Amino acid sequence: MGKKHTFQRFSDEQQKQYEREARLQWGPETVNASIRRWESYSEIQREAIQEEGGQIYQKLAQALADGQPAHSPDVQKLLMRWQHHLRYFYEPTLDILRGLGEAYNSHPDFITFFQALHPDLPGYLQAAITRYVDDLEYAEIERLLAEDEARNRRLG
Repeated sequence: MGKKHTFQRFSDEQQKQYEREARLQWGPETVNASIRRWESYSEIQREAIQEEGGQIYQKLAQALADGQPAHSPDVQKLLMRWQHHLRYFYEPTLDILRGLGEAYNSHPDFITFFQALHPDLPGYLQAAITRYVDDLEYAEIERLLAEDEARNRRLG
């Protein structure tokens, strides 16, 4: 895969449309906080953040091209980096992560963006992110059950 600069600046009109859609889905305070966070970065920081995001998506596209399954440990490690990267914009809850996975494979703009990297990337991302979130949810349930068990032993 050739090296592509994956993040292109949206037009002001596109950006406003994305913000409207996000406000409807996630609420205005979440979106406003994300905008404030983004605006707090210097231009150099913004470029570095965009470059990092582009590298993550390039590596995911390369994993797909190399035939790595969406659930492979290497792909799941890349998704851990992806989740960490999203924190430059907002705190990504499990619901948000799952929603992004679905949007990457259903929203026309995301599909176009990711298909430019690899034709099958939207579906691959959805499958990989679904697995990633399922694993995080399972680990959280296991943690809560262990806490309950420990508490019951202490009380009991």
